[in-house]
Amino acid sequence: MRFPSLFRVPKYQQFEIKPRYYDPVKEEIKERTERIKQEMEGKEPGQYKPAHISFRRKTKSAPMTSMLQLLIASVLGMLILGWLQFGNEIFYYSLWVIVPGYLLFRLKSLRKRK
Repeated sequence: MRFPSLFRVPKYQQFEIKPRYYDPVKEEIKERTERIKQEMEGKEPGQYKPAHISFRRKTKSAPMTSMLQLLIASVLGMLILGWLQFGNEIFYYSLWVIVPGYLLFRLKSLRKRK
């Protein structure tokens, strides 16, 4: 039950959304007709088209990603096992291996750029 009030309370605004419809066949026909019109006018067919929509994946999958993940997992596993066996000293000794390895990797990448 509602009590009478001196102030007018606004009603909630309803949210209204109009769904968009995308027809790939219609879009392809439109692109073809535009391309044919450009060819008939003598324009270059390789120009930038702002209305062109591409749903293809832009990045390529790197094959070395799984090897890098395996390497990182094995290093972390060895560090955990070393910590269980030797205690906190393993982190100090692992720096003697990790830091020179990192520096060698960085030097190789810098030499390849030159």
